[in-house]
Amino acid sequence: MKARLITATLLAAALAAVQPVPAAAGGGGTTSANFLKIPTAPLPSAMAEAYTAMVGPDSLQYNPAGLGLLGYSSFSGAHNQYIDGITQEYVAASWRSRFGTLGASFTTLSSGKIEAYDSNDMRIGDTSSSHRMISLAYAQSWPHFDKDIGKLDPMLIRPSWTKVEPVLEYRPKTYRLSAGAAVKRVSEKLGADSSSSYAFDAGLLLVLPRHFQVGASVMNFGGKEKFVSESYDLPSSLRFGLAKDFQTVNNIMVFTVTADAVKYSDRDAFGASGLEVDIMKMFQVRLGYRTQKDSGSRISGGFGMNFDRLSDKNGFFKGARMDYAYVDYGGLGPTHRIGAQFIW
Repeated sequence: MKARLITATLLAAALAAVQPVPAAAGGGGTTSANFLKIPTAPLPSAMAEAYTAMVGPDSLQYNPAGLGLLGYSSFSGAHNQYIDGITQEYVAASWRSRFGTLGASFTTLSSGKIEAYDSNDMRIGDTSSSHRMISLAYAQSWPHFDKDIGKLDPMLIRPSWTKVEPVLEYRPKTYRLSAGAAVKRVSEKLGADSSSSYAFDAGLLLVLPRHFQVGASVMNFGGKEKFVSESYDLPSSLRFGLAKDFQTVNNIMVFTVTADAVKYSDRDAFGASGLEVDIMKMFQVRLGYRTQKDSGSRISGGFGMNFDRLSDKNGFFKGARMDYAYVDYGGLGPTHRIGAQFIW
């Protein structure tokens, strides 16, 4: 019994470490696996995670429907240097075919060493915690054209890739609709105790004329974890987002504006907005703002650089980029994310 009490105490400490934002709506400690709330990929992190209506390699983290509008296959990976020595790794990949897009992602978070104490507050050594999530997704868009695979759809907000050819043939320009779903396995381990659960994501994304995109998703639904004798739901969320871009003459600069409304099951709803400024399809500057009152700094930022101009036009990879994001948690300190993307 003493060992179980120690484990329960350490679990609470570990969850508090990876979740610096206290729950508001449901009260503290009402959800498990709160590491799922920590932003991973640097590009959406810099834009305050206002990414529900965007289309990119990291769409699986916010709206799986975004994968259905990717015209090419992709890879995204990132390292997050989190607070108090906690580190996080993230990889995601998608494969586009005539039958739709398959996607997969993996996230792992490690606490490092945690001091362990017994029920009498006596030091008994060190322990550690680990938190993992693996996700598999499928998405498809309508209408879709087999000849467009590997090309950029002119209906979408245009990414900064320069070696991916745009679709030049006529296509119906009224709308694009994409639907996607994902199943994920979440597992956590603290010392000798462990728990795991399955959850589901689903989303829709509508593309309207003039590069106006609307997205909605449900994330982390249906899962519940049990540690010791208590069971808690995963932090499910509802997301709704808008996105639009604005170009200058000759597309020397492209401004992309995004806005999301987010409701977690254990806190009040909040808003997030993001801005990306692309300069000559080579450099990107990003800013984000969240309306949460209890999350430390509400402002995030970052930058990116596109290296695809250095790649061979006939090579396997059609694009490569690196991104950085800075997210501050107030008194807990800043966090840094760096990542890379490849498309083919």
